[in-house]
Amino acid sequence: MNQADINSFDFESRINRRGTSCHKWDFDKRLTGREGLLPFWVADMDFRVAPVIEEALEKRLEHGIFGYTARPDSLDEALIGWFFRRHRWNIKTTQILETPGIVPFIHMFLQEFTSPGDSVIIQEPVYYPFRKAIMNNGRKAVVNHLIRDDNGLWAMDLDGLSRLIDESGAKTLIFCSPHNPVGRVWREQELLNLADLCRAKAVTVVSDEIHADLVHPGYRHIPWLSLPEERLPRSLALVSATKTFNIPGLTTAFAIVPDSDFRHSCQSMLTALGLGEGSSSPLSYAAAEAAWREGEPWLNALLGQIGRNDALLRERLTGELPGVLPGELEGSYLEWLHMDYPGNLWKKLLDEGIWLSRGIDFGRGGEKYMRMNIACPSSQLEEGIDMMVRALSGLRSP
Repeated sequence: MNQADINSFDFESRINRRGTSCHKWDFDKRLTGREGLLPFWVADMDFRVAPVIEEALEKRLEHGIFGYTARPDSLDEALIGWFFRRHRWNIKTTQILETPGIVPFIHMFLQEFTSPGDSVIIQEPVYYPFRKAIMNNGRKAVVNHLIRDDNGLWAMDLDGLSRLIDESGAKTLIFCSPHNPVGRVWREQELLNLADLCRAKAVTVVSDEIHADLVHPGYRHIPWLSLPEERLPRSLALVSATKTFNIPGLTTAFAIVPDSDFRHSCQSMLTALGLGEGSSSPLSYAAAEAAWREGEPWLNALLGQIGRNDALLRERLTGELPGVLPGELEGSYLEWLHMDYPGNLWKKLLDEGIWLSRGIDFGRGGEKYMRMNIACPSSQLEEGIDMMVRALSGLRSP
């Protein structure tokens, strides 16, 4: 990515999002008891969307009629083309199921394919709505904790997973790929080893791949369902344009289910709930199709901006806060910061006016961590780092 590509889109203008019912900016008092915080917590971006998305929305709005809408064939074609170009993943039209969102689908899946009291596996620290979905539906979350390898890289403990499956009787794994919050992009051999284990133990895998496109140079996202069919357990993958293109308020999401019997069961589940075809708005369809057809230049430039912000953060922390150590950012725009200082650091940061995500919210293993969203203009990131330095620089690292 050269500088000209990065500069072909505006990632440096600071746009005031307050007063738009913005979850990230407008509800700080409700969620923290404080007002006027600079937020780096929830995972959406403080960047204007790609111009091609704005143009598609403007064109649809000019029409002026927003009646009942069904998913167009052209959107499926755009999805298929995107994942083939970007990830070498061959998806067939018949494998695509429309869902009202990835997290809602996980809730529905648990209701349909597990029973109250069943154990469901997650690998913490991990995206906390996984645990909430399990608990909300009266299931039991059993945790295969990620471990740190000899190089300090987060890894899956497959020996531990094998024991956990045997001990708990769990038959479902909710998998995060790329992993939120630790930023791992799983290597092919890691995925194959997991697939072999789950197939041998008859464990169904639900693979959340919403961060699939946000992968940095030197790494490659390998879709779970692109692994050899004979190595996979019963599986589905969940995908969306919303994270990649900063349109989560225009919800579209899809379950990719290759096995016909499994797909029929998933479709029956959606149908029984009155969901499926036409569950999104015409604006959501227009935005997702434009993104997948024409959004690649913007995404490539975005990844350049995230890379530049990552370098800025690391340089500042190394020089000014050596007790705050970012992990390797292989995928996403979410920094997983190890904070080697005593005390309630989240409160100290809030007192200074900066709002990060608490690591403990992602489960055991996150106690000494915070998650920081760096998908923002560099001046905003600099302001946030200044706040961190003021809050923490007087503390002694053990």
